[in-house]
Amino acid sequence: MKKILLIFSVILLIFLSGCIPGDSNTDINYYTDGELKELIADLIPDATVDTTYDLTSFQDAVTQVVEDTRDGVIGILTSSTYGSGSGSGVIYKAEGNVYYVVTNEHIMTYDDPSTLDVEEHYLADSTAIVYEKYGVLFEVKNEYIDIIGFDVTTDLAVLTFASNDEFSVIPLADSNEIAIGQFVFAVGNPLGFEYYGTITMGIISGLTRYVNQGDFDATLLQHDASISPGNSGGALLNINGELIGINNRKIIEEYVSDIGFAIPSNTVKRIITDLEDDGIVTRPFLGITSYAQYNMCGTDFGACVPGIIDGGAAEAAGLISGDTIIGFKNILFDDFLEIMNFDDLREAILNSQVGEEIQLRYIRDGITYDSLVTTLGTHPDD
Repeated sequence: MKKILLIFSVILLIFLSGCIPGDSNTDINYYTDGELKELIADLIPDATVDTTYDLTSFQDAVTQVVEDTRDGVIGILTSSTYGSGSGSGVIYKAEGNVYYVVTNEHIMTYDDPSTLDVEEHYLADSTAIVYEKYGVLFEVKNEYIDIIGFDVTTDLAVLTFASNDEFSVIPLADSNEIAIGQFVFAVGNPLGFEYYGTITMGIISGLTRYVNQGDFDATLLQHDASISPGNSGGALLNINGELIGINNRKIIEEYVSDIGFAIPSNTVKRIITDLEDDGIVTRPFLGITSYAQYNMCGTDFGACVPGIIDGGAAEAAGLISGDTIIGFKNILFDDFLEIMNFDDLREAILNSQVGEEIQLRYIRDGITYDSLVTTLGTHPDD
């Protein structure tokens, strides 16, 4: 490309510096070298792309993230009559020498083998916080730890521990700002504490992976940062060292590699707020059935509503089967939130409160309507 541009420039230079043929009285324009260069630069389009990346700055940013956050991810060791296990947790708040930790519910609870059909979850009999200092592991004993609460549906739990040692507090990011392809870092304790504080890097591969498995029912982030048993409850960080998710599962198959999932930080914010408030999570309920990943209503976007539950808020709002919800408005908002898919609607509902008045915008037979104002009820599971 550079050779072609050079040849073109020489030809253009000869052409512009030569005489214009014709009558001898014709005015001739002469250009200085500087003027010719400016003219050539104006005539030749940009044909180069700068592909230089400052890898040193990127590496410095990564090492800074590690330095700022590594002791904000701790180990959790639990034991009960039915077994013992270990995992990870993230410190998200501190009040004096008391630290607040978010982790996975499945780390903190056990199922009684004799009552598995009842789907009861029991807290571990004993919990210890494991942390590292100067390459040596230490423990915070059970008597200095309080379990605030847990939520089976989103696989999240909150606990506190008291310690005179100092730990980092990891800020929570807005998971709505996450983009596919952005770099992420998983921090946790794979395979126990022999590999304490392991850090792996990957990218975000999916933003709305809906999973309904057993008690679990939530939308997850997909990423390919390597995680293993023990990473559960650990941090998924962005390049700024902010928490964008809590790692909670991966696909374990012989022919599958690095398909991991994390609970988005906005879901984490909502659950820890509820648990800190009264130790339980109470979800608002719209009263519809919907397909998480498929739109069967003939529209290009929105949340298709194949079914309406009797006595729910959607029925009171005037919706019927086959409508497509494209907007959600809490009565305190000035305008409708745009609903592009089921996940948008789910998050809008979950970020509202039981008893709040809301309004829906929907499409029916190609026409857009605004619903009656309706009141969100309590989810039947709560």
